[in-house]
Amino acid sequence: MPPLIHEALLIGFKEAAKAGLVWLVFYSYLVVNDRKNFVKPFYMGLLVSFLIVFMSQFLPSDIVTKENAGNIISMSFALFLIMSGAALFHVSGTNMLSISASGYGSTLPEETQVPSLKPAAWGIIVLLFTVIFFAPDGMGSLLQLRELSYIKGRGSMSYISALIGVAVVAAVLFTVVGLYKPYKIGGFFDVPQLLLFLAMVKLFGSGAKEFAELSLLPSVQRGFMKFAHDFVHQVFLFLMVPDHPLLKATFWNFIGIFFGPDFASLVSLIILLLFPFMFLYHSLRETLPEPETRSVAEGRKIKAFILSGRRKRALPVACFIVLILIAWFSRSEETIMQMYLPKPIPVVADRGVVMIPVRDPTMNVMDGSLHKFSVSYEGRQYRLILIKKWDNTLAAALDACEMCPPEGYGLRDDHVVCIYCGTPIPVNTLGLPGGCNPIPLAFTIEGGFVKIEIHDIVKKWGFIKPLQGKESMH
Repeated sequence: MPPLIHEALLIGFKEAAKAGLVWLVFYSYLVVNDRKNFVKPFYMGLLVSFLIVFMSQFLPSDIVTKENAGNIISMSFALFLIMSGAALFHVSGTNMLSISASGYGSTLPEETQVPSLKPAAWGIIVLLFTVIFFAPDGMGSLLQLRELSYIKGRGSMSYISALIGVAVVAAVLFTVVGLYKPYKIGGFFDVPQLLLFLAMVKLFGSGAKEFAELSLLPSVQRGFMKFAHDFVHQVFLFLMVPDHPLLKATFWNFIGIFFGPDFASLVSLIILLLFPFMFLYHSLRETLPEPETRSVAEGRKIKAFILSGRRKRALPVACFIVLILIAWFSRSEETIMQMYLPKPIPVVADRGVVMIPVRDPTMNVMDGSLHKFSVSYEGRQYRLILIKKWDNTLAAALDACEMCPPEGYGLRDDHVVCIYCGTPIPVNTLGLPGGCNPIPLAFTIEGGFVKIEIHDIVKKWGFIKPLQGKESMH
């Protein structure tokens, strides 16, 4: 038998581990809460997901398909994260045992009761959520396996390797469940915790960029940081009054800290953990409701039951917070040295036009890497960048934006990164103005040369100023 393809084996192992973990937690939750009638919709959702993944093999193998698959995976994570946040916010300070504490349901105060949907509606929700969770990841994994088959030139061996990985995980899971029957873990979960658990599994096990990123955390971190950076920028533009006497240069230099990577990372982390922290605070600090009972002893028993349930259901949320903090700050240790920072290549302006060869013996601007150039004009130096986008078109821009001091950009993975503030910008958005995006330049390609008007470079470079006055924000 030919040797296994290790990358494909890892894909099968990872996908099976995610599916097994989700099945174990969800099934345990149903067992503890006596709701095993929802197992059937879950299995139906798995079947529908399998059919969707199978049909995805007929999709074209190109960069656009891979990008769309990655976007769908990211959106499915965002859906579970938003819904878990909304659910945690909704139940903060209320009894989390409205489903499982059926024995005490009639004795609890009315405000602690959470209305439940009809079983048929819950069944449809379970089926839909199962499809939303598994189908995008399965499609992404199938695309990876198909690409591995092409790269390795070994036909179906990548699929066989992945199936072996699935079989190994399945054997371990069935052995553990058969020996230990760990269904008591279901007592730590209710609907909000289940949604948060699904979001966490997505975050740490659903990398959308193959083996360059085995989890979604880098993509989520980049997205949150860009959102925080652009939001702060728009707030300052909206609030600042032009020519106000108090807006001195020192003040504008001070607010530069709001555009740094540390501030953006902190804001992003607050956004991500706000609702989990609110839930923990209310669950552990909120005063217990006074049950309507016939005896003090029975009341104490019910309050102890509620408190125990709150603590148990707070544990998954606390674990989520700890994992996020550890992973987030370990990712934050990436330094600028990990970026690709090419040195600018000198070019000249001939008759008002900068001409850069598309390809020569030393470079090819269509190779997908970041290319920097510098041009001297009337005693000043100007920097510009060229890079091929995912749709095989070229983007030309200044090596600076309108918001930050002109320290330029580096390349990390499929993002250009502002060296000053650390904001990641997807390569496919280059050429679009606004935010921390590089200022776009108009260009033409003629006779094997990229042609850019020097007056356009000079004019747009005038938009760039260090943070020493209010003009730097415009």
